[in-house]
Amino acid sequence: MDDKVVWVLAPADNGWIQCLTASGCRVVVFSDAAALRGMFLRPGTLAPDALVLLADVAVNCRAAHAVRSVWPGLILLAWYGQPVGPEQAALLSSGVDYVLRPEDPPALLVSVLLALDYRRARFGPDVQPRPFVPVHQAAADLCIGSWRLMDQGWVLGYGHATALHLTVSERAVLLCLFEAPGHVASHADLIAAVLQVWQPRQQARIRDPRCRSIISRLRQRACDAGMPMPPIESLRDFGYAWAL
Repeated sequence: MDDKVVWVLAPADNGWIQCLTASGCRVVVFSDAAALRGMFLRPGTLAPDALVLLADVAVNCRAAHAVRSVWPGLILLAWYGQPVGPEQAALLSSGVDYVLRPEDPPALLVSVLLALDYRRARFGPDVQPRPFVPVHQAAADLCIGSWRLMDQGWVLGYGHATALHLTVSERAVLLCLFEAPGHVASHADLIAAVLQVWQPRQQARIRDPRCRSIISRLRQRACDAGMPMPPIESLRDFGYAWAL
């Protein structure tokens, strides 16, 4: 890894950084996402050989999506602090090439970077995942596996048989989840989406704008309609994810 330039989003005392430095990489550390974003959006900035995201999963997802839109072929790794969960799928959906987990030894980071660098040199950057496409650029129906939002987001369908007409709040929440990077959205983003759609309806009042209540009612209505339980999972202290 001598002379490879690796950008890292992480606290300065992160142990993975020491492993990269010992391998001969030229490491550039960004302590927060704003600093990273300011650098890669600066005109004339050259792409590094790789980017390693060691922040929390929400920050990593957003950073991965943003960087992919500028440098689609960049080698991109991210750390995830749990053995398994929907966040891992969210990171991969955001364009991350490889997810590091808590039990992985620091030396694995260098090994993965070497393998991905070889793959890029052997096959070219086109083997990288496609970047996330936001809803305004996507097809009329938004799909995640067998689930889809139809009729401009007013109908939730599953497979070819069952469908559920959504309320104003349910539609706002599901559109936000379907279009979010990795299908992971924060409480703040979801509430903002609900309040935004109700704002023009000055004569109406939201019965309960909390995400938990909206999602709970949606699950019950889906079951009453004969549909499977919508795979919306709560992410502690952050928000919700549509599990892949």
